[in-house]
Amino acid sequence: MEEYLDIFNIDGDLLGKLTRQECHQKDVGVYHKAVWVWIKNSKNQYLVQKRSMSKKKSPGKWDMPVAGHVCSGESPISTCVREAQEELGIDVTEKDFVFLKEWVNQYGWELAQIYLLKLDIDIKDIKLQQEEVEAVQWLEHDDFVKLLYSQDFCEHAIEYKDWIVKSLRDK
Repeated sequence: MEEYLDIFNIDGDLLGKLTRQECHQKDVGVYHKAVWVWIKNSKNQYLVQKRSMSKKKSPGKWDMPVAGHVCSGESPISTCVREAQEELGIDVTEKDFVFLKEWVNQYGWELAQIYLLKLDIDIKDIKLQQEEVEAVQWLEHDDFVKLLYSQDFCEHAIEYKDWIVKSLRDK
């Protein structure tokens, strides 16, 4: 069954919907929404995930712990809950997430909705979706920053990396 995503102009006005495949064509000219969720614990450590080697984009690279597309008719916050459950087996509610910012990702034609989830969870209690996630780990701030700016982390705009480091440190 085809997955449909709502499509928007740069100002966030709803234009209709396209299949996920159509949304990911080069220079599609319209945006779709995604959620990018960062997880921080009470020790000020950051959770990162290593993408499965079977992923088309950035296999084996480290990335934010939860991310996904907002399906047509779905809200970004409900996508956060769904993706946290699917990818990491974490049961959370909409009120657990704090919206940080919308980031326009020109490379992927995404209007990324960025959220923070403050959560104390032991790695052994995380149930990885093997098709999506190979591993997770908690990192101290300095180790997180080092990894984020390395070639081992998924490609993101430097401006985004700079913003996320400052934003997560201050939360």
